[in-house]
Amino acid sequence: MPTINQDEINNVAWRACDTFRGTLDPSDYKNYILVTLFLKYISDVIKDHRAAYLIEYKGDEARVTRRLARERFLLPPGADFDSLYARRNDADIGQQINIALEHIEDRRHPRHVGRGARETRLPHRRQSPPQTGPHAATPHRRIAAEKLQ
Repeated sequence: MPTINQDEINNVAWRACDTFRGTLDPSDYKNYILVTLFLKYISDVIKDHRAAYLIEYKGDEARVTRRLARERFLLPPGADFDSLYARRNDADIGQQINIALEHIEDRRHPRHVGRGARETRLPHRRQSPPQTGPHAATPHRRIAAEKLQ
């Protein structure tokens, strides 16, 4: 894996911030950047751990799965950064990311439950259909959740 220095990290972070200029208040877009960095970080950590466990357990998927179940964060299929990035052009990508983050929070290792809040929600790329009741968005959430499967 190539070595990344602080200047490269800073440049990428500033470019990410530049994408929000004019659309979001500067005090708000840090939340989106931090959530994205968090998702990328835990995705990379779990991917690295999975690769190491596959070697350690000589490809025994059952043992790897059991070991990954003890990780601090549990990523359901389709909720990792790479899967979401592959679907980045979907019209409902914001909703897919929100659902993935909810799954990650809901499936944290039990000893870490209660240490977090759902404060950052990503906007949908397109405007959502009008809601007429508390469950009006349910079919859309179900469709987005199915994409994570």
